[in-house]
Amino acid sequence: MSKPKIVSIVGLTASGKSSLGIKIAQEFNGEIISADSRQVYRGLDLGTGKVTMEEQKLAIHHLIDVVEPGGHFDVFEFQQRAYQIIDEILARGKLPIIVGGTGLYSRSVVEGYKFKEESCPKFDVLQIALMPSKEIIRPLVETRLDVRIEQGMIDETRRLIDDGISVEWLKSLGLEYFWNIEFIQGKITLDEYRENLATKIMQFAKRQRTWFKREKNTHFLTEPESFYEETIKLIKRFLT
Repeated sequence: MSKPKIVSIVGLTASGKSSLGIKIAQEFNGEIISADSRQVYRGLDLGTGKVTMEEQKLAIHHLIDVVEPGGHFDVFEFQQRAYQIIDEILARGKLPIIVGGTGLYSRSVVEGYKFKEESCPKFDVLQIALMPSKEIIRPLVETRLDVRIEQGMIDETRRLIDDGISVEWLKSLGLEYFWNIEFIQGKITLDEYRENLATKIMQFAKRQRTWFKREKNTHFLTEPESFYEETIKLIKRFLT
């Protein structure tokens, strides 16, 4: 008996996963399951690069804004919720599309982690990894960072602290939230903040690259200008 088919779009930060996922969902009557360990938290929007409300109207998104900030969410919780959501999407006759850069989350579903036993995949999965070169990713990271700062990413962190969210918890999320707080507390200048954060995001992208290179049965795409066309071809072939 054939397994249900799902698509997984993973890859580097700033590589365009979210926008590609929306286009694919529109093209193939799909719904998106976000595989991002920080976007599950309400109120953590600019700092996590969460899709906007306008973007969410273009395609249904799941597992965004499902936990209060300061709460606990882990890979097991993600997997169990994702399984249920995938079943519901399939029951509606639509295509489940996992989109995100938290490799452990996507892999828990793609490979069917049993945690204490051997993995047992539940689905027939087409996985696509967006892996542009460092030279392509660096300016994308820097541009996106400038846009988020302009949009009020630091003020978003200030509001979370004012709302009583633990500084220690926010710093534990790393990257944007750690450096936002360093700047808010006056430990670094704005120029130092931007330089340090851009460097740390690039180091994170390098770790992502190492992780996703180890993924099994994955199609690796490296040229952003052809991501959409190549993904369309792969999914059409996969579904037929």
